[in-house]
Amino acid sequence: MFGAGYVGLVTGACFADLGHEIVIRDVVPERIERLRAGEVPIYEPGLELVLERNKDRIRFTLDIAEAVDGAEFLYVAVGTPPTESGDADLAAVFSVIDELPAEVPGRPVIVMKSTVPVGTGAHVRARLDARGLTHVGYVSNPEFLAEGSAVADFMAPDRIVVGAFDDGDADRVVALFDGVETEIVRSDVPSAEFVKLASNAFLSTRISFINEIANVCELVGADVVDVARGVGLDHRLGPHFLRAGIGFGGSCFPKDVTALKQLAGNSGYQFMLLHAVWEVNELQKRRVVQKLEKHLGALRGKKIALLGLAFKPNTDDMREAPSRVIAYRLLSEGAEVRAAHVARGATRASGDRCPRRRTLPRARRRDRADSARRSARAAP
Repeated sequence: MFGAGYVGLVTGACFADLGHEIVIRDVVPERIERLRAGEVPIYEPGLELVLERNKDRIRFTLDIAEAVDGAEFLYVAVGTPPTESGDADLAAVFSVIDELPAEVPGRPVIVMKSTVPVGTGAHVRARLDARGLTHVGYVSNPEFLAEGSAVADFMAPDRIVVGAFDDGDADRVVALFDGVETEIVRSDVPSAEFVKLASNAFLSTRISFINEIANVCELVGADVVDVARGVGLDHRLGPHFLRAGIGFGGSCFPKDVTALKQLAGNSGYQFMLLHAVWEVNELQKRRVVQKLEKHLGALRGKKIALLGLAFKPNTDDMREAPSRVIAYRLLSEGAEVRAAHVARGATRASGDRCPRRRTLPRARRRDRADSARRSARAAP
């Protein structure tokens, strides 16, 4: 497993929970030292317990040769942050590919877990072939882990997407998830790459939509909570991501909306809907300050507390958190800002930052997710 961040660490720990032997490699010495010492460098409910009960199956290393030696699968779970242009930065991905030893024994399969633009798989395949690593397979297996419920999301997923150039490679990756009951979506590599971007873009669209509905509700005297409940009970729509608020943030939605807009633009298509989704999200953060000014008048000299700083509950991730924008705007208006975040009893200050091919009924999937969450909370 290349990358010991949210995706790599959770995926590696959960694969170990399924009985696999895991080596997790990262390039940050301090992170590897902490993991070897039994410390978890990120906050994710249940992850520490999963790592503890599988400590005999997981090793941590800085050495790429140690990670590759004897490995049947080479999972890539490194960061792909947006560049200034909005494209995904694939430097870490290609660094992993280029650092692979000149001679890789056996027939390992590179499995892309990182969220990458459509076409990345073809570029990686060409890069491998150019180095004479034609025997190394390639599969796209995008992640759908939500921070705050990532362990449960791995153990009881809505689907597992596997895109491959070779059916045999796809079969091998599918077999890794033995014991995880959900639907397997098999496709070509570009389609698998697109699924993640399209999923996050659609969820972001729902958030911006309900926020627009909330804004209109305020003007006409309607209650957006009741409206959202009435809409969500429609079986064609469902209730998820229909909670009005101050906009989406985090490491995925903003990055993936931007990446899909950029992908469309680079392909000669203007994705107008996503432009609107983005604009609504940006304006929603600023509406908070406008409301305060409406009710409190000038904010200069006023003491304002921000309670809950991360971009969502059950995490301490401050990436693209709306609270940052709100805090800066309040400070620029002369307010005194006091901020605190509580993640499951731990107070943090602001300022820094899985196969059987069967479809389970929705109720059973929900029961499995609840059971997985209870297991994650239980002591080993």
